[in-house]
Amino acid sequence: MSNIKIPESEIKLWLKEARAKGLVSEAGLNSGTEETAEIPKSAGSLLHPLSIQRINQDTVALIRLKTGRALAVFGPNQCGFSGEKVSSEGIEVTVCPLSRFNADTLRRCLPFTRPSPLRDRDVTFGVGDRLGIASPGHIRLFKKYKAAPVLAQQSVRELDLTGRSYEDVLDAASWAVLQEGYNSPWGADGDHLKTEDWVRKALSIGFTMITADVSDFIRAEFRKSSEEEVMQAYGKLEGSYRQRIEERFLDLKLNLDTGERVGFSREELARTALIYREAVNHAERLYRAGIEVKGEGGFDFELSIDETDTPTTPQAHVFIAMEVEEAGIKISSMAPRFVGEFQKGIDYIGDAEEFARCFRTHAAIAGNFGYRISVHSGSDKFTVFPGIGRLTGGRFHIKTAGTNWLEAMKVIARCKPGLYRELHQYALKTFERARKYYHITPNMDNLPDISKMEDEELVDIFTNQDARQVIHISYGEILSDPSLKNSFFKALNEHLEEYWQALYVHIEKHLTRLGVQGEE
Repeated sequence: MSNIKIPESEIKLWLKEARAKGLVSEAGLNSGTEETAEIPKSAGSLLHPLSIQRINQDTVALIRLKTGRALAVFGPNQCGFSGEKVSSEGIEVTVCPLSRFNADTLRRCLPFTRPSPLRDRDVTFGVGDRLGIASPGHIRLFKKYKAAPVLAQQSVRELDLTGRSYEDVLDAASWAVLQEGYNSPWGADGDHLKTEDWVRKALSIGFTMITADVSDFIRAEFRKSSEEEVMQAYGKLEGSYRQRIEERFLDLKLNLDTGERVGFSREELARTALIYREAVNHAERLYRAGIEVKGEGGFDFELSIDETDTPTTPQAHVFIAMEVEEAGIKISSMAPRFVGEFQKGIDYIGDAEEFARCFRTHAAIAGNFGYRISVHSGSDKFTVFPGIGRLTGGRFHIKTAGTNWLEAMKVIARCKPGLYRELHQYALKTFERARKYYHITPNMDNLPDISKMEDEELVDIFTNQDARQVIHISYGEILSDPSLKNSFFKALNEHLEEYWQALYVHIEKHLTRLGVQGEE
């Protein structure tokens, strides 16, 4: 309803009901922030109690109208929110749509509703709300754990598939923060950005983190080249560059706190430089673009080198860490490519002990250089979560996103089985188009035949790893169909509390397996 004019008749009806329930009077809203517990329980259907805030002479709150949420301002409206000013039975209120202008005004007047860099936090957790309605469930959970959420987290690909903008993503997070009265730091991540223009755009809009995707500049072909081919190609690089890195790396013996030592042979250095030199240069371009907008230290910068087929070697990690440091790039976290597979929405695929050995080294390298290790596609990787928490000493970043879509579909399967059947069949129909954007390997022969399942059995589909992958990537196709999109959101909005509780339970399982401590 962000661009819809709110009918005066609806506002007057709300005021009438609110007055009858003792929520408002001629003096305005009867409870301020410090008195939210005194709000009559019967008034809970009219507003979100935790959203009540005092701003100078005004009291603001998110109210519930038949058409959705709106911001109510009781008082002179000193912040200048845009809305309809209505008087009824001696009560005056300005009711404002949840528009871009009003979200900007909110962030200006209530600082806790705007994101901030999180570089000083030990645990950060990206929850990527693709739908714009998941964050309240996330916030309720993160109030109870020592982890900072990255509530707004979207890639350009996800924006295209969901038909949203970075403005939409940030605004949805800010309104959710107000709704839940969340006054702890939270972040906003322009995820997997590849160009300087997108970095500038995301940070200008108000995002506070950039995940720099340099995968297009990783020369993976040199991983399979012979030593002779590597040395021949290396010899064609400019002499000043070769001299600099040889002086820096050939005598290096980096001792890690694991007892390991990382060094370089001439061939290892040559191969690593050929693979990653251009990627480091592009990371610098993206970082400088960010500084143009936010200045030094004004944003978190994560370097993503995980979008490749081959695991990152310790030498590659050290080379990149030292080269970005040399370039003056201050990174908050780095995402290497680990052994095994981190596919979408399912548990880790691979040897968990081998992963632990590999991860232990990368975590130690990250700790040596002072940034967090980052794990992408972190949804549901329960097998390896304990090791991630333990081996990092409780300092890491996890990215999840699609699990929120899966939990939404699970709620619909439980509450609207007829609609779920329609969505499921559409996901199967459009699977080949959807899979172009994701690396997943489901066994399609292992998918259940839902025509043979009773309605109450449909939720069991989400225990099938192959079905989870198919459903996981279906969001873009389903949301691009206007009829299905409308039906989906209508059903989910009718069961929002169930959805938020499902998210709470599912993400809490992630945090506990990672060993994240609860708030005291």
